[in-house]
Amino acid sequence: MISSLLVRAIRQLSPKDRLAFSDFVACPLFNRRPELLLLCRYLTTHADRPGPEKFSAESLFDAAYPGKAYDNSKLRHLMSYTLDAYRQFLALQEWQSDPEDAQRYLVSALRRRGLDKLFDKAVKKADTEAEKRPIRDARHHFRQYHIQQEKLEFKARHERSAKLNLQPLPDELTAFYVSEMLRHGCSALMHQAVAGQTYQMELLDAVISVVEKGSLIQSPAVAVYYHTYRMLQSPEDQDAFEQVKSLLVRHEKQFGQEEMRGLYLMVINGCIRRMNAGHKAFIREAFEVYRLALERGFLTENGILSSFTYKNIIRIGAALGEHAWTEQFIEQQRAALHPRERENTYLYNRAFLYFEKGDYAQAMPLLQQVDLDDPLNSLHARRMLVRSYVELDEFSALESVLQSFGSLLNRQKNLGYHRDLNLNFVRFTQRLLKLPPGDQAARNSFLHDLQKEKQVAEKEWLLEKLR
Repeated sequence: MISSLLVRAIRQLSPKDRLAFSDFVACPLFNRRPELLLLCRYLTTHADRPGPEKFSAESLFDAAYPGKAYDNSKLRHLMSYTLDAYRQFLALQEWQSDPEDAQRYLVSALRRRGLDKLFDKAVKKADTEAEKRPIRDARHHFRQYHIQQEKLEFKARHERSAKLNLQPLPDELTAFYVSEMLRHGCSALMHQAVAGQTYQMELLDAVISVVEKGSLIQSPAVAVYYHTYRMLQSPEDQDAFEQVKSLLVRHEKQFGQEEMRGLYLMVINGCIRRMNAGHKAFIREAFEVYRLALERGFLTENGILSSFTYKNIIRIGAALGEHAWTEQFIEQQRAALHPRERENTYLYNRAFLYFEKGDYAQAMPLLQQVDLDDPLNSLHARRMLVRSYVELDEFSALESVLQSFGSLLNRQKNLGYHRDLNLNFVRFTQRLLKLPPGDQAARNSFLHDLQKEKQVAEKEWLLEKLR
């Protein structure tokens, strides 16, 4: 039973949410089965202490039906009911987490039930709170569209001869649709650049035309995504890049934390595409954008900084020679990494910075401790270790390290072309070490073979060592 969907679902709740779930099923509005409450309390109490005896079918049945003979069919039905309650609990939590959506549903419920005075108060409250809130993202326009729709329905029913102002409905709906289309257009361009997959978005050109000809650009949600789309679509358009940077600072309070994080990552993606196209100035641009987003707290998600972002910032800082700042970043943001990968991510990136600074003696012991889940980072760490041995003239241990690296690569069949890149790196490093001193013919043969082979990791370093 430990592997049952219900047990796994309960265990994934935080302790606070487990308590809330127990309260939820204790409420007769949501549950009238006492056995469901007993099962829920048993599961939430023992969720952190799983074991075959605690979560056996018999144990669960005894918890729900104390003193009764075991009935497998009865238990299965109860677990199904409990899972339904779990789904309802999550849906309610999601609804409660967004007071603006809750207010919208309240307005609709009051109108449908003919509670006119309460409806009027609720609409005024919704308008006042929407005006006070700084957020002006796409969802704001979607909510405003629904509130305007409720007002119109109410007025049409009570004042049949009254003049109806329909204009706010298309205005709000258009702002929502246009900004969302542009946002998805940005995502499509990013995915296309990475995976080469194209998407059919037939109305996108029409949307862009409408934005360029009208006043929709005054909406922060539309303006930000329009200029972001231009930036990603035309890497050479410096004006679009500067516009996006400016708009993100100007409108940062008008978008939520999660959306701002996504927008900053799009700008960084734009920088990286320009860097890859040979525009070295954008290494500095990417660094400054990362720093700006970091200072404003837009790079973490639920307080966690991804190991990918952590590594990218360190790579760019090292490439610019910003070693002091990068070292400070490595230490300060260490605690923000996910606990599951924190230590290895820290060791790997700390070793990388030492390696980039040429401090191989400091890098080597850290690289020997690294045990990374990501195969590409793991391969890179091993190559840095090999190079550190070479730079420190630690040749006695190097042959063993190279043999171990080669054996690992021969066992790993799912690395794609990275396997050949690294196998050739091992092979050419071993050949390099065995070159007889002063044997020009052997050196020429090595150089010829190395230049002919297209798939070799660290090729420039091997050429430098040969020279």
